[in-house]
Amino acid sequence: MFKLYRNAFKVTNDGIVLAIPLTLFWWLITLYIDYSKTVVDTIPEVILSAVTMVFMASAFCAGWFYMVKKCVRFSSKDFIMDSDKKSEFLKLIKSLPKGVGKFFLHYVTVSVLFVAIALIMVYLIKVMSFPYVKSINDILISYGLSVDTLSDVQAGLDSLSADKVMSIFNQMLIPGVKLAAVVFAVPAIFSFLLMLWMPEIIYTHRNPFAAIFTSIKKLFKNFWKSVKLYIYITVIQMLISVIGPFSLLNVFMYMLMMIIYFYFIVYVVVLVFMYYESICLPKGE
Repeated sequence: MFKLYRNAFKVTNDGIVLAIPLTLFWWLITLYIDYSKTVVDTIPEVILSAVTMVFMASAFCAGWFYMVKKCVRFSSKDFIMDSDKKSEFLKLIKSLPKGVGKFFLHYVTVSVLFVAIALIMVYLIKVMSFPYVKSINDILISYGLSVDTLSDVQAGLDSLSADKVMSIFNQMLIPGVKLAAVVFAVPAIFSFLLMLWMPEIIYTHRNPFAAIFTSIKKLFKNFWKSVKLYIYITVIQMLISVIGPFSLLNVFMYMLMMIIYFYFIVYVVVLVFMYYESICLPKGE
């Protein structure tokens, strides 16, 4: 696995051009959202704006993920002549619009499924966290505090003595920890199960709904390797999150953190695609 992690850095550096369409899309979608806030006033306009963003995201994902696949293949080749490398590099860049043509409808379906999956996650979090939320509310009510809004809770706590606030905190600690565990665990489990979903679509051309189940099947065939990969990605993500607040210090730090952030996204996607190839494709394919 360590060899895979190391090689993914090499592939990312060789294919750092992947960061360009990612950065441009991020900039474009941000501009579109800011523009929509100023002109969208009615429900039909909101729907049209949402559909437009779905199509934009679908087109980008279709082309970019296909480009990632080509980048992994590009980096695995040995070039004798510089002209051969330049030719393959141009093919890599041209693969972006080809991917849009091949997988656009796939990723429109992915967008719809993603919304459905997000709603399922919200429902599960709501159901599983209800007992812990109720316990916390019961504790607050037992001290005569209003739980209508967070500002009411804050105002009530400010009116209590330090001893009572500490007593409330101690009683809320266990249900609070369980609530936090549910809120973090449900998305983590779903993201793990769907880790190979994107490469499964790109490599097999399956429809996205079927690709969910086939990708999960392949994930569990190599369960412990997949767990190690997911933990590794999660640790990197946590490190990025820890240093993220430094971007607020000044413009230079903000630009630096954006570069690190985009590099991290490219690295993780390349890593997942390389992992998929290593466990799902016959050697030499």
